[in-house]
Amino acid sequence: MATTLPTSAGQWCNFMRKCLSTRLDVDKFESYARSLLSKSPLPRDDLAAVIISPEAYSTPQLSVDPRYLLYIQRLVTAGIVPLSSFLHALWQSDRVQQSNMLHVAAEHVVAALSRDAVDTAILASLVLVVQTPQDGKNGTTVSGPRETPASLIDSLSKWMDAVIAANDDPSLDTLGLPMASGIMGSQKKAVIGDLVAAVGENPTLNGFLKTSHEISKDKRASFENTLPVFAQVFQAINPSLAVRLDSLVPKKADGGSGNGILGMGMGLDAIGGDGSAPSRGGLYVFINSLLFARPLMDDEYLIHHLLNRYKELGGQAALDLIIAALDCIANAIARTESSATVALFRHFLVNKIPLLLVRFSMPVIQAQYVVTQALSKSGSNPLSIDPTLDAMMLDLPNDIKQEFLFACALHRIIEESSVEVILGDVPLLTMAKRRYTQEDLVTECMMDPDRLERLVSEMEELDGNSGAIVGAVVEMLRLMCEQRDTIGLYSLCKNLISRPQTVDLLLLYARPVSILEPLCIVLENWRYDEDQGEYEPVYKEFGHILLLILTLYYRHNLSFSHLGPSIPPKSFVPMFIKSCHKDIAIDDLARMGDRHTQLGGWIKALYEGEGITDEVMQSCRPQEYYSLVPTLISQTVEACERGVLDTDTLRGGLDYFQLSSLIASEVSIIFWLTDYIWANTTQQGDITHALKILHILVTNAPSEVTQTHKTILAICAHNLERVLKDLSRADGNNNASAANHQQAEQILKHISHYRDFRRSGLPSASELDGWAKHNGGILGALKSAVQGVVMWSATPDLSIQPAGWTPRVIYAAWKLLGAKEVIKVLVDEVVGLTTTSGGSGGVAAAATAGEGIVDVAIDVVGSLIVAPVMEDWRFKVTEVTGKKEDVTSGTISVVATAGTTGSGGYVTLVEALRYLEDDSKLSVEDQSRNEVVMKLVRKVEGLIAPPSVVAGIAGDAAGATVNDLANDVLEDVMVDSDMFQGMPDPADLGLTADEIMTGM
Repeated sequence: MATTLPTSAGQWCNFMRKCLSTRLDVDKFESYARSLLSKSPLPRDDLAAVIISPEAYSTPQLSVDPRYLLYIQRLVTAGIVPLSSFLHALWQSDRVQQSNMLHVAAEHVVAALSRDAVDTAILASLVLVVQTPQDGKNGTTVSGPRETPASLIDSLSKWMDAVIAANDDPSLDTLGLPMASGIMGSQKKAVIGDLVAAVGENPTLNGFLKTSHEISKDKRASFENTLPVFAQVFQAINPSLAVRLDSLVPKKADGGSGNGILGMGMGLDAIGGDGSAPSRGGLYVFINSLLFARPLMDDEYLIHHLLNRYKELGGQAALDLIIAALDCIANAIARTESSATVALFRHFLVNKIPLLLVRFSMPVIQAQYVVTQALSKSGSNPLSIDPTLDAMMLDLPNDIKQEFLFACALHRIIEESSVEVILGDVPLLTMAKRRYTQEDLVTECMMDPDRLERLVSEMEELDGNSGAIVGAVVEMLRLMCEQRDTIGLYSLCKNLISRPQTVDLLLLYARPVSILEPLCIVLENWRYDEDQGEYEPVYKEFGHILLLILTLYYRHNLSFSHLGPSIPPKSFVPMFIKSCHKDIAIDDLARMGDRHTQLGGWIKALYEGEGITDEVMQSCRPQEYYSLVPTLISQTVEACERGVLDTDTLRGGLDYFQLSSLIASEVSIIFWLTDYIWANTTQQGDITHALKILHILVTNAPSEVTQTHKTILAICAHNLERVLKDLSRADGNNNASAANHQQAEQILKHISHYRDFRRSGLPSASELDGWAKHNGGILGALKSAVQGVVMWSATPDLSIQPAGWTPRVIYAAWKLLGAKEVIKVLVDEVVGLTTTSGGSGGVAAAATAGEGIVDVAIDVVGSLIVAPVMEDWRFKVTEVTGKKEDVTSGTISVVATAGTTGSGGYVTLVEALRYLEDDSKLSVEDQSRNEVVMKLVRKVEGLIAPPSVVAGIAGDAAGATVNDLANDVLEDVMVDSDMFQGMPDPADLGLTADEIMTGM
């Protein structure tokens, strides 16, 4: 072997250099590495030392190549090189670097520091490997057959001793170098500390080390005694990491030895968790729940959930968040969800996630590694344009991955020059010319009124700037409301009304109340100026502001409380929404004095040839006019039935309602006609004239109000479609009925495009019908869907298409059958998997050694239980963030945990689980089921732990993470645009395994 080692080592060095220079795909790298290992074998410790040596990867002048880190990760996850071997090799390298810095000439110290930065980056990448138990296409993990417990604990012990020794030494500054706490900097210590914590929290390595007989009692005792000292090192430099490490120290009851090495996993119990690692499916279903209906987005709420799930805002949380967003997009495309839904998920990935990642404060090298890893895991998902894909993909104009990478570069999470490196190809897109800030944009809008209109157009761009744009638009709206700038408000509202998908984006960054409350105040306090010249602009401005409110209200299924705490129930907007479909009896109107006269004036203007004049508009305030509209259309229908109005006169009068100044009236008119047709259809009354008026209004609109008219139809389409379908199913034996049916069909055809306008989260009739036909009905469909997510999440090959999932199935089951029935089904599913996975094959084979399918099921089901729905969203946000502006004053006294108050009268899934927990405590008949319930309760309580509990674990994780790399060193080796220039396109290499391993 002595004669073959140099040759083998040389071949491996050449192999690594060739793979990096040709940008070889990671999967191919693994295949070639296995082949080379059989031809040029090396002991695993020696192989690890070769891989990290300067001969295999020369010290970079700029930054560490993310692909090099991916190669190392794949060697570990594929079981080719054990984790302990890399840790041992890096420890030896660290000894060499320290010796060089102490004993060589000063001019060589910079090179030693640069090499130390490479080793630190490798350590950070290994932390991410440990934090991701399932990885790699072959499904092997860091606890593969080549790993030995004794070697792993030896390697960890050496690193812990090195950190403690560095902390004890006085600061060595003989060379004038900025080194904190001795030779080893605080950033590298943090990475090593995070590595030890990650091993303790990794369920695979947890059980692996606990049960091993290779580790002697003395070694266990030594390790356990060292851990508290090791944790103490971080009390000053990284308190949150110290807490995390301290939670792993064995809790000894009677002074005896701890229960297994380190008592690993006990730290999870402290915050109510069940000890299972976060699964891919858990975050996947949670993110789906945020965006499948009205966007339920609040930064603090989402950050809090991530802290509860991961205990810190580090690399693993960032990695899983990106992957979950990519999975949601792929699922939405595969399920042919509406274009609005796909657009929301894309905007969440490209425009929202970079803003969240900024708060993670990851060093650039770590961020580049995390992003590279996330995109590589979704390699086979339909996320980029490919002519071989289904035709539905052609609707996506740009490459999603490129959009995301450039958005990350825009926010300086990664370097712009690394985009091509991560993609492995020349990008077709480019980065936005500048990164917007809300403050700058507001200033620009104040100086240039047209800038606001252009910003609304830019809001839908997928370039990372939408957050700042929405912030500026909402702020400008608030300022214009304060200043009563009704002309500016009219222009902004008209622009937004015609862009329903753009309105959705507002809620990715702003709460409904921040938009609706100032608009409602403006309409409530609307008044004429004394020197008002024309009144037509007044009605036009008022109507379009009202239409924006209605667009938000009906599209997103809002309630009166979303209008704001300062909007009383008797004010104009709530009263309009409540009564816009109700006419006032003439006798009652006669007792209202001016109101009767106002009605007569409008009828004459519409149908007696006088036209809509300033005098008519001046006769009543816009608020009064809109309260008269239902009665006005009621009188119109009655006049037609009595033969007072002929068709031409009717058409002429209805044309006025489609003027820009009165177009908003159509909402009331269509709502009233819908109710009238429904009531008279059930009572077999005459609906001929009402249907004729409806047909005229729906199928005709002047070009100048076309976009506004479409939004009005979309607002009214939901109820109108239901009523007209009932009419179509009614008997039509006479000529009048046949004509009515024909008109109804024409109207239905005209509004069919707006079927998906409302983002209520409710399933379509066809979707619900499909679930009803499922074996077991909708609960059977739910069980099948959950099982699919669990099996996918537990599958080793994580690059496959995500499991089909829609939160509508659990939302509909909850609405129709109640939370208790849903919880029973979810528990039954976990119990079934527990029973099945008890054997040696079958379902258990689908899970990796570290994360069993039962743990995956617990995490997925727990995430489903805590996932928000619209009914309890405001209360969950209030509980987490303390924001109470969404709650109408005086109507809500308690939040989230208070019975059914926080869910609109429904028992929530969390409450139902607590009821089941109480029942299980009284029952001893089925222990396995009781255990599942208790595990689910612990998981759920951990995911909804209050902020104060999480803060004790996470510290100030939003500002600094325990995954921080050696920032000071890496500042000197940042990537720039010249790096990797001239690299060949890996897609065109055409290299075989023999070619890449020979002739090097």
